[in-house]
Amino acid sequence: MLRLAVGAAAGYVLAVRPWHLRWGADDGEVYGEMAGDDIVRTPQYQATRAITVDASPAAVWPWVVQLGGAPAQEGATTEQQGLKVGDTLRSGPDGAGFVVEQTDPPHTLVLVHRGEEAITTCSISLRELDDGRTRMVFRVRIKAVPGLSGTLYLARMDLADFLTVRRQMQTIKSHAESSH
Repeated sequence: MLRLAVGAAAGYVLAVRPWHLRWGADDGEVYGEMAGDDIVRTPQYQATRAITVDASPAAVWPWVVQLGGAPAQEGATTEQQGLKVGDTLRSGPDGAGFVVEQTDPPHTLVLVHRGEEAITTCSISLRELDDGRTRMVFRVRIKAVPGLSGTLYLARMDLADFLTVRRQMQTIKSHAESSH
C-alpha cells in the first residue's frame, strides 16, 4: 500500500500537477505579467490557465462578470454590466468573498480575497485575436500565512482551484459562443 501511495503522489507531482497549473496556457501566458500580479508578489501557489473562445471580448465579458458573481443585466452594454472597484462578490455564508480590485471592461478583471489563511488573487484577461476570437487567460496567485492553517489552505486549493476554474472557463466559453 505504501508503494502505491508513494507512486500516486509522485505521479501527481510530476505529471498531473504541472499540467493543471498551466492548463491550456502557452509559455508567454504562463511567464508573462498580468494585472494583479503586484498584489501577491511572491506567491506560494500560481496557476495560469487559458482557453480560446470563438467570440469577441465584448461577447465574453458579460459571462465573465456573471460567473464572477454579478448578475448580467438584460439589455445592458458590456461596460454597464455589473462590477466596479470595491464591490464584494459574496462567496460564503459569512458575507466574505472576493473584492473587485481592478476592472477594465471588456479586457481585465482582478479580484482579491484577503482571508485569515491567505491572500488570493484571480486575474482574468480577455485579449482579442486577429480573427475576432478571444484568448481568455485566468491566473490565480496565493500567499498563505505561515503555519498549519496556511499550509492546509494551500493543500485544499491545489486541486480545488483547478477543478473550479477549468469548469468556469469552459462554461464562459460555452455561453459566449452560443450567444455570439
